[in-house]
Amino acid sequence: MFRYLIFTLSILIGPAFIGPVFAEPHQEVGMSGGWAIKVNPNNGNGCYMQKDFETGTLVQVGVVPNREGAFFAAYNPAWADIREGEVGTLLFDFHDARFQGEVVGSFVEGTPGGYAFFNNPEFVSEFGRRLAVNVTGDGGGSEVIDLSGSSKAIAAVKACQSNQ
Repeated sequence: MFRYLIFTLSILIGPAFIGPVFAEPHQEVGMSGGWAIKVNPNNGNGCYMQKDFETGTLVQVGVVPNREGAFFAAYNPAWADIREGEVGTLLFDFHDARFQGEVVGSFVEGTPGGYAFFNNPEFVSEFGRRLAVNVTGDGGGSEVIDLSGSSKAIAAVKACQSNQ
């Protein structure tokens, strides 16, 4: 069964939104479940969780209050074929639940990756209750992301956001 994330990021909105997201330093407010909890002053003080994995992948999931939604982003130096602003598709496979949506190529501190805005709360629910998710891009490349501690981190992001 496929469930489609409602990604509303477009080529026109994407680059304008992604660039300034990382213009100011982000304040780390704590750790939860092995994830760093941070606040982004550039998107309405949205809280997010961030984790570096052994594969070199940096994953971020968080709130975008000034757009009434949330985001998933992943970056890895090995993904050299990604182009800034290029739109693609991601499939999130949680084994018995799948979500698909658009992702826009972006860079964080010179590292290539992608950023996807979504407003489907079911995605966050699946992310928090699973142990892993297999993320596959248009080119067929995929990575299994360990979601250990994500439930606690999501609760910490929600608590952080209520304090903003």
